Amino acid sequence: MSETVEENAPGVLTSATVPTPVKELNAEAVTGMAAGFLKRIGHKGGLKPKRVSLEGDIYTVEVELAKFTATVKIDKAARQIKEYDVQPKGEENSSPLAPKTLVSMVIVAVMVNIGLFFAFKIIGI
Repeated sequence: MSETVEENAPGVLTSATVPTPVKELNAEAVTGMAAGFLKRIGHKGGLKPKRVSLEGDIYTVEVELAKFTATVKIDKAARQIKEYDVQPKGEENSSPLAPKTLVSMVIVAVMVNIGLFFAFKIIGI
């Protein structure tokens, strides 16, 4: 009893890689990339995109966070984030006569006047 073993030579497998069409980057796509990136690095709060601009091959996305303003630069050709900057917001209403402060000062002044009026009336002055 003799056995004959036939080895099947594996055929050469070639995979034809068909390049998938790459969609052109637009403002919506880069805004989504910037928002996703900011969430991944720890800014989980509300992200409000403010502005997107294209200068040469670099998209610049400005995003407003709760206490910060972020600027993310994305390369159009490489589809990569090249640079980002997160700065604290400047206080816009830092004047002492802000509307809330002014209203509260008027209310306190009116209450003091009414209190003094009744106090002087009771005393008889």
